[in-house]
Amino acid sequence: MIEEFAAAETEDRAGEGDAFAARLAAELPRLVRLATRLVADPDQAEDCAQETIVGAWRRRDQLRDGAALPAWLKRSLVNRIIDRSRRHHDELDVDAVEADWQDDSYSVQPERVLERAELRDELADALARLPVIYRVPVVLHDAVGWTVGEIAEAMDIGLPAAKQRLRRGRMMLVSALAADDARRRASLAQPIRCWQARRHVSAYLDGELDEPTKGVVEGHLATCPTCPPLYASLVGVKATMGELRDPDSVVEDRIAERIREGLTAEHVPGFRAGIEA
Repeated sequence: MIEEFAAAETEDRAGEGDAFAARLAAELPRLVRLATRLVADPDQAEDCAQETIVGAWRRRDQLRDGAALPAWLKRSLVNRIIDRSRRHHDELDVDAVEADWQDDSYSVQPERVLERAELRDELADALARLPVIYRVPVVLHDAVGWTVGEIAEAMDIGLPAAKQRLRRGRMMLVSALAADDARRRASLAQPIRCWQARRHVSAYLDGELDEPTKGVVEGHLATCPTCPPLYASLVGVKATMGELRDPDSVVEDRIAERIREGLTAEHVPGFRAGIEA
């Protein structure tokens, strides 16, 4: 009887596991869409979504209310993205931006801000300049439609802190769109974004790209103000690494001769013939 009960319980657990796995699989596309809103790099967005699913599977015993799974996954995804994000050199400084907004003489050209905000690449570029803890509330609230309370819960912060991050994020976004950076404007004017080209540049260096992609990358390198120095550095470093490769004949002649004599003395069949052939 005990053995029959144990077998039935094992079967029930296996069935529950299959059902939970199916629910996770159904949630994955929604997580990927949310992640792509929060992360500029689509590969990183997909990685974060998949890692969230894997983490949920490992912690499946902790979820007591099955109906809470979507919200649980979203919170986990948001925290994972924040944990994985690192400060970039061109991120805006929140204190500097807030100091600008506190200055009565600070202003922007609203038509310029709105014009750039309506261009998807420029808006994405401006959002990428926001530190992640300010970018996430702006995107979740203004683009995805989350309430401030939901954002606070997902980020594990209080409601006042969530409201402050949303306020600061919005200010930084306007400041980023208002900034006039010639190099950034030149980069955004390219047929493809710099990161899209840079993701292919290693394969381009090794001659592995198909002709259409190769042409796009070459066109980008011909006009972009920032990518050619990076490509030139890759070429130089690759060449330098190649110089570390040992030549075919690394054994000095006199040492090689002593080895031959020693092996001949040991009567290794065919060795001398193979060397001299």
